[in-house]
Amino acid sequence: MFKLLHRACFLLGTSIYQSADQTIESFPFDAERLNLPDDQYVLRMMVRSPDSMGWRIPPELQWLRFVIETADHHQTRLGIRQPYVYVTVRSGVVRSATDDEWHVDGFSMRVPHIPEQNYIWTDCWPTEHLNQQFTIPQDFDPLRHNLHHFFQDHADESKIEELACGRLHLIDPYIVHRRPRVPDGTRRTFFRISF
Repeated sequence: MFKLLHRACFLLGTSIYQSADQTIESFPFDAERLNLPDDQYVLRMMVRSPDSMGWRIPPELQWLRFVIETADHHQTRLGIRQPYVYVTVRSGVVRSATDDEWHVDGFSMRVPHIPEQNYIWTDCWPTEHLNQQFTIPQDFDPLRHNLHHFFQDHADESKIEELACGRLHLIDPYIVHRRPRVPDGTRRTFFRISF
């Protein structure tokens, strides 16, 4: 099995899905320190780059600073130094119609790169992931074909596992996951810190 830490050292590629270990590192943190916003929606806001000379966290995201710094320290302990860090927040009434479909975060083959490391957290309605390897056909071209449609079509629903709410989980683009289907009007806080 190809473990998450080892996958971080190789360029992203579809062949790794068939041997990707699905073990997800999960750890608690002091969620009491979080002052969750009522309504905040942020998609991939850059909070660090090689040119930023440190963190560029706007006042609206200061509630998340200690989690960003905790994840950064964890990355340093793993020996993975990414110059770019992005934050996604969805806090409030669930709006997205496609997050409940099987997908991966950070999979793009347009530019060769190592896989993102994503730290995710939710307060309720736990994120689901598939404890399943996928064999991507040799003729599958991620520049022409939709990888998420492939996962939708080949997901084995008996392999669904839930990621515990209130814990920080480290995943990468080889962990296929989704938000569970929720009733209209559901309130949920989710954030992702991407390295």
